[in-house]
Amino acid sequence: TTTTTTTTKNNMSVSITRKYPRCIATISAGFEKGDFLVREEKGQRVYFDFFEEAFNYIAAKGYSRMAKAEEGEWMDLMESVHASVKGGMKYNTGRLLMVLHKPLIPQRGDEYDNGPRYGEEPEMGDAAMLPMP
Repeated sequence: TTTTTTTTKNNMSVSITRKYPRCIATISAGFEKGDFLVREEKGQRVYFDFFEEAFNYIAAKGYSRMAKAEEGEWMDLMESVHASVKGGMKYNTGRLLMVLHKPLIPQRGDEYDNGPRYGEEPEMGDAAMLPMP
């Protein structure tokens, strides 16, 4: 599915087209366990003493920084979500520094990689039939 979001920045309309679902990750600052926190898929949190370590860790997992306008949208959204929690957030959310993303497209060898790639024919036995629509 393709979704299109339109944003206005400096009186200029920017159309962002997303062709694939994706995962986001964030780097935040201001924690006791480490100065920087990376939050990524499946709720995993990893603390680092230096920003470079945090960035290299998440970049090695295939994440890249979002375009500035889109990153700003995500930051605004997260701020709004955190502010909507009655009585405040249970945990320290820190100061959000960066939002990163990666496509959610299975790569060969991933644990959820069990089907054909786009443009590939599925493997079917001699007697297999195509599913009914």
